[in-house]
Amino acid sequence: MIVSAGPQRVMVFEDESETLRALAAKCTHEGCTVQYSTAESVVWCACHNARFDLDGRVISGPPPKPLQEFDVRRDDDGAVILMLEPA
Repeated sequence: MIVSAGPQRVMVFEDESETLRALAAKCTHEGCTVQYSTAESVVWCACHNARFDLDGRVISGPPPKPLQEFDVRRDDDGAVILMLEPA
């Protein structure tokens, strides 16, 4: 799921181990929107076929730097709490 959080667009998702994660939804190459690929367990940018690991680090493709990572958790009621300060 991609949410707008202030000026930031953030992708929030659960990985294979059901750990909640949050990364900037904007590729660091040319600003295209990225998505989580459950089949490959990577974050993927369709513009130039770039791939990032689930910590936002570049695996392949032209991006010059990693995706920004954010702290995210669920509260006692299950609501998602996203911290806008970088992790």
